[in-house]
Amino acid sequence: MSSASPGRQPLPLEGVRVLELSHIVAGPSGGLILGDLGADVIKIEHPDAGDTARSNSGTGSTFYSFNRNKKYLALDLGKPEGKRIFERLVAKSDVVFDNFAPGALRRLGLDYEWGRKVNPRIIYCSVKGFLPGPYEDRPFLDELAQMAGGLAYLTGLKDQPMRAGASITDIGAATYGIIGILAALYRRERTGEGDCIQAGLYETIVFWVSQYITTAQLTGENPQPRGGRTSTMGTYMGWGVYQLFPTRGGRQIFIAVTGNRHWAGLCDALGFDDWKHSPGFNSNRKRGERKPLIAERIKETVEKLDYDDVAERLYKAQVPYCPVNTPLDLVEERQMNEGRRWMHIKVGDERFKLPKIPVDMRRTADFEVREQPGCLGEHTDAILAALGYSTDEIDKLKSERVVLRSDRMLNTEEREG
Repeated sequence: MSSASPGRQPLPLEGVRVLELSHIVAGPSGGLILGDLGADVIKIEHPDAGDTARSNSGTGSTFYSFNRNKKYLALDLGKPEGKRIFERLVAKSDVVFDNFAPGALRRLGLDYEWGRKVNPRIIYCSVKGFLPGPYEDRPFLDELAQMAGGLAYLTGLKDQPMRAGASITDIGAATYGIIGILAALYRRERTGEGDCIQAGLYETIVFWVSQYITTAQLTGENPQPRGGRTSTMGTYMGWGVYQLFPTRGGRQIFIAVTGNRHWAGLCDALGFDDWKHSPGFNSNRKRGERKPLIAERIKETVEKLDYDDVAERLYKAQVPYCPVNTPLDLVEERQMNEGRRWMHIKVGDERFKLPKIPVDMRRTADFEVREQPGCLGEHTDAILAALGYSTDEIDKLKSERVVLRSDRMLNTEEREG
């Protein structure tokens, strides 16, 4: 149990046990969210490989990013004794969370229909490429979903679709899966029964582009790709100011004016007194019609000022603005550091910052790293002992390679070598 400070409640999912069968980003990010919220997450990996993100490729950063607050069991689900161990775990668990290939758990004989016979209260949640439908058996990936769901078209240039820079589809679909799990846990309190939940990569992206789907149907035309526009959402939404401007020294600042209060603040900040109350600029529609004129004046003013000067003026005037931050910029960002939005993980002798899940629960114990990203099968002995296995039985399971315990952060390349 967490040591919640006086006046704060324990983490909300304490007492909930999750069995995570996953790899790379989608499944692990979902398990991370549940673990950060207090759930007891057991990450089950195959003894011969483990999560493919353990590979040296990419320096292991993906694995370190999404695998805190979990315990590690290396278990071969394809062996009869491995299945029996999994059955004992399911009987004492609340959630099975996976992002295996379509039909993988069914082929192992461990799908929801099997699980609910073991434990009627169990909740299965799978992150798949597609929800049930004609494509449900297709393997799929984050980037493919961005292409098929319309996001890459909207983000890129004409005839040059472009994916988002982060694994937004994997993390987004996993998060919707978590919403389904929380809803199922809530309903289970009344009914005593679990559920079988799926979240889809493709459907997640389609949901995210809803407003463009609606607009296309209303107009009969596709919107232009975002990369071909000079001012991002400003043109689409009709806002007069919604774009990047270079400051002295070259650092860019994004300025957004979406209402009259912002407009008045911008005029105060940049000395546009003649425009502040002018009838020609007193609505979004009028400012949108004069967008090039406004943009040119802002550019001429801002490029003579240092970034910090412009930012301070806009901050005091309560005008939305931001820099274009790089990942290394974020490591030093005031909001993240002074707001205590980092968790710290250890990789060897080094410590790294990772962002907390993006919610604040004022009456709840603070989110913290209770378990560092672990070695393959690191908690195997303890988990099996809690299930009633003796030391001799555990040793026998290891000799048969049903389970594995390693004291190193093994990766697939080492295993294959």
